[in-house]
Amino acid sequence: MILIQLILIVLLLFIGTYFIRSRNSNRTRAYKKVSLLLFIPIAVVIVLFPDLSTDIAHFVGVGRGADLLLYGLTVVTIFQLFNSYIKDRESKKQLVVLARKIALLEASAVEKEKDRR
Repeated sequence: MILIQLILIVLLLFIGTYFIRSRNSNRTRAYKKVSLLLFIPIAVVIVLFPDLSTDIAHFVGVGRGADLLLYGLTVVTIFQLFNSYIKDRESKKQLVVLARKIALLEASAVEKEKDRR
């Protein structure tokens, strides 16, 4: 085993352990944890046997294993960007609803104060 393989395996195990045992784990959806638990062993196998990625690439019709990994990374990046966009849009909608509720509460408080005078 060469040094980079050892470093990558340790990092993968650290990342997996961190996300599974994180304090905010109730915020992390179960499917993300299951996906991570499936991804880590596959990544470790690819790190230990890099020629396997080339064999898989040839099987699916891609020239090199590195190209296959790049295509996979591209798909994951696009998914993450789309997911972040959706979450941001939902957060903005919630912020608008909260701002409206606060404005109504403040207006109601002002009306009550005027009625007291």
